[in-house]
Amino acid sequence: MTDLQEIIDNFRAVNTEALVNVVATEHRTNQQLMAKNIFAIVKHWSNAYENNNYDLRNEETCLRANKMMEAIKNHTDLPYI
Repeated sequence: MTDLQEIIDNFRAVNTEALVNVVATEHRTNQQLMAKNIFAIVKHWSNAYENNNYDLRNEETCLRANKMMEAIKNHTDLPYI
């Protein structure tokens, strides 16, 4: 199992509100870096939706990601400050 798979498996037990609070109190530069990566992932899912590269397991994720990208007009590039 890769490290990422282990992290994702642990998400099942994560309290989402607690995770949000930890991220929200992280150093602001680190918040920016996390957001940059989150936007990249969301953009990937949006592209998957547009290319019909999803199935029932992640269809809703890809659909919502596509709606998010439409709303922000694909402005996903964030600077490192």
